[in-house]
Amino acid sequence: MGQVACLRPFAPSLALLMAATTTSAAPLAAPLAGAALDALLDRITVLKLQQKSIDAELCPLLEQLSGALEAGELDASFSHNGCSFCWSAGRTSYAYPEPLQQQEQALKEAQRLAVATGTATEKHGKAFWTIKPGRS
Repeated sequence: MGQVACLRPFAPSLALLMAATTTSAAPLAAPLAGAALDALLDRITVLKLQQKSIDAELCPLLEQLSGALEAGELDASFSHNGCSFCWSAGRTSYAYPEPLQQQEQALKEAQRLAVATGTATEKHGKAFWTIKPGRS
């Protein structure tokens, strides 16, 4: 079956965690400054560190779960205690031969030129936060 990515596939969003764990009745979009902003950042930091600890504990458990799947003890999709479990194979990637890599580089250069000359149309995805705990 291969390796298991040691990530929580059903992790709640940070906004949901904050809404469930903060005592503030203020909406998340309210402007913050000074002590309120520091408190918000402190809470996010604590949650991210807790998440890192939980992920470290969860990783070997997911490996055991994959072993049970490989042994035929589990289906690839099931529910337990109100949680849905669904095994997913990792993303397939490819290593291309040199001629294709050269074509890719030529395409990338043509794309850079299109951006530089203004012939490419700019699009923006939805904004989001990436929050990573410091390395310990």
